[in-house]
Amino acid sequence: MFRSRSIVLMYHRIASVRPDPWSLCVSPDHFTEHLEVLQKYHRVHLDQLGPGGWSIHPQLSVAITFDDGYADNLHEAAHLLKRYDTPATFFITTGYIGTGYEFWWDELERKLPAEKYLPFYQKLQPLAHAERRQVLDAMGIKPGESPSCRSSHRPLNIEELQTLASHELFEIGAHTVTHPLLAAQSAEQQFSEIGGSKAWLQKLLNRPVTSFSYPYGGADHYNLSAVQAVRELGFSRACTTTARPIHTSDDPCQWGRIQVPDVGGDEFRKMFLV
Repeated sequence: MFRSRSIVLMYHRIASVRPDPWSLCVSPDHFTEHLEVLQKYHRVHLDQLGPGGWSIHPQLSVAITFDDGYADNLHEAAHLLKRYDTPATFFITTGYIGTGYEFWWDELERKLPAEKYLPFYQKLQPLAHAERRQVLDAMGIKPGESPSCRSSHRPLNIEELQTLASHELFEIGAHTVTHPLLAAQSAEQQFSEIGGSKAWLQKLLNRPVTSFSYPYGGADHYNLSAVQAVRELGFSRACTTTARPIHTSDDPCQWGRIQVPDVGGDEFRKMFLV
């Protein structure tokens, strides 16, 4: 139930992919049902939420966001969002765009049996990108697996990102360069990761990038150094993954978001019952 008049919803993928160890996928059919439910609410861009996150609109204001930059954000999510005239912000991990690599957690899932996945994930998550890359490269691949990026898991390429950014409904935000666990990195590394993604996107898209989301986004995944870097780099707002609506007292550089599970419209509608 939301006493606040503003909430931000968090998605990652619009796809039906298994295994899905972190429940990142919402099926296209379910996403369509979500968008139908949202027709009764005030659907806005992040920058249309009022100061401190409080919307003056009499209805509940809802902003949709996507993290990471999967190709299905364009090929599945975007055309549905356009059909329902619903804005969205896409937070892009720029170092994966057009590289031919899967996101590291997907690559790890591809290379390991399920029972070994979580311990290796926990070991790799706090590493810097170069160290993590060394470990992944040394692991090889499963017998019979192709070394190339799976079409079902690939990030956007540059042309696809430009296409996504070209529509007036969509905002492109930054999500670091390599998706590090920011709290495990030095202040200098945090500034480089956050600022590098912003600079890369602004150069590619020739526009200001004013929204950011913290990788992983929980209270233990970023720290005050990261928040300070976000402010110094000129972002107007930044999203966490802490499950809460937005209130007037909230720091706009630490807005909460509600993660949306892969459920049908009836279950989704219950999230909005007051």
